[in-house]
Amino acid sequence: MALSFEPLRIYFVKKKKDKMDLVNEVKLSPSTAAKVWNDRFPLRTDVIDRICETYDLEIEQVIKREKPGDE
Repeated sequence: MALSFEPLRIYFVKKKKDKMDLVNEVKLSPSTAAKVWNDRFPLRTDVIDRICETYDLEIEQVIKREKPGDE
């Protein structure tokens, strides 16, 4: 089982945004943005909440839980 920010990356592709937009718009440090972009955890829940607030997204539009074999 793993958590993934794939829904957020898909949103970024559709909106023609990149990692630096995440840094600038959500006010994340580059290292925190890299964690989001590369599915590296742990990540504080307030960061996920700020992403949701900034882009007006629900949690399931930002992060998902992948089970083994879900590819």
